[in-house]
Amino acid sequence: MRTILAILLLATTPAAAQMSPVGCNALSASAEDASARLNDALALMKGEAFRSAMPHMPQQAKAAAADVEDARIAAEMAMREYTHALMDFSTAIRNCGQ
Repeated sequence: MRTILAILLLATTPAAAQMSPVGCNALSASAEDASARLNDALALMKGEAFRSAMPHMPQQAKAAAADVEDARIAAEMAMREYTHALMDFSTAIRNCGQ
C-alpha cells in the first residue's frame, strides 16, 4: 500500500504544479471524505455478534465461520491501511503541496 501511495504522490506532484489551489483542495477534500466514509463502513464491520455466535454454530459450520472471520479481519486491515493512505494523500495534495 505504501508503494501505491508513493506512486500516487510521484504522479500527482507534476499534476499539482498544473492544478489550481482550488483543484488541489477539492481533490484533498474528496480523499478526506472517502477516508471518513470508509471509517464509517469499518465501524459496521466489527462482527461482534457473529463472533459471539460462533461457539453455538453447528460443528460443520464452524470451519466456514472461522474463514469468514479471517476474511473480515483481513478486509478490515486492508481498508484501514487504505484510509490512512487516503489521508496521507489528502494532506500531501492540500494547497498543492505548499
